[in-house]
Amino acid sequence: MTLDRRDVIKLGSALTVGTMLPSVALAATQNAAFEAQYDTVLERLRAAYGSLGYKEAPALPIATGDATYNGGLRHDFDQSMLPQGAFVVQPLARVADVGERARSDVLPLFHEVGCHPPADMDRAAVTRLMLRLLTQEFELDPARLALVSVPQSEEMRPVLDEIGLPFSEKVILRNAEEAFEARDGSGYFFPDPTGEDFFVTMGIYYRLVVAGDPAPAVYPPPANWTEIGEIVIAGDSAPPGLSIGAERLTLAVTGQYPSWDERLGALFAKVEAASAGQTPPDGLRAFE
Repeated sequence: MTLDRRDVIKLGSALTVGTMLPSVALAATQNAAFEAQYDTVLERLRAAYGSLGYKEAPALPIATGDATYNGGLRHDFDQSMLPQGAFVVQPLARVADVGERARSDVLPLFHEVGCHPPADMDRAAVTRLMLRLLTQEFELDPARLALVSVPQSEEMRPVLDEIGLPFSEKVILRNAEEAFEARDGSGYFFPDPTGEDFFVTMGIYYRLVVAGDPAPAVYPPPANWTEIGEIVIAGDSAPPGLSIGAERLTLAVTGQYPSWDERLGALFAKVEAASAGQTPPDGLRAFE
């Protein structure tokens, strides 16, 4: 069964998991090679933020208690809960991703490292910070980077040109109206997926194979490009900031990734721990 991202993610109380978790999921083993690399990448990212004076904020439970959206599973880090000058490593799961499980870069459990730099950092400085982290701290190849945004990001043209990522070559500009109506997070992001508040983003994509085409010219990019993070560059719903997918960054750095099934056991185990004996979120049923 194919699940539509905008409809299925609203999965609510019609599904019931009960207290029994699938034994196959609980027994699934992790890809040891990937997990070792993942832990290293995550610690390097923590160290990079720590060296800048940023404090790590505690993650929120993966179960939200709100069954009306994403079946009660947390789908993104909470912008309103993260103070400036801080970062968070937030575990997440998206019901709609079940329909995309054939993609090697989609996992049932993943972690977003969200960061709100100090208030004195503007969007230009935040953009430089993100690209410095990726190309210097993690030595990602600039030739394999591309960005996706909307025309409002034109203000970042001088910044990208200055750091050697020419705006005219590296940025896919979506039609603003189409991006707004799609509500798919690429160009505009809605913290409350059913609300009206939004902010403007630049999505950062990375080509997963060394040999390949230059930065794509249209959205969505080809399948060999994966989104590894995004930069908040405008909007009242969040200050300038950035987020990085820890698993996607590990994939970009190492070329290794766990399979869907290998991460499925971790999802059920984390939800079970977070539920503390209570009925797990209804959305977990979609992952069985």
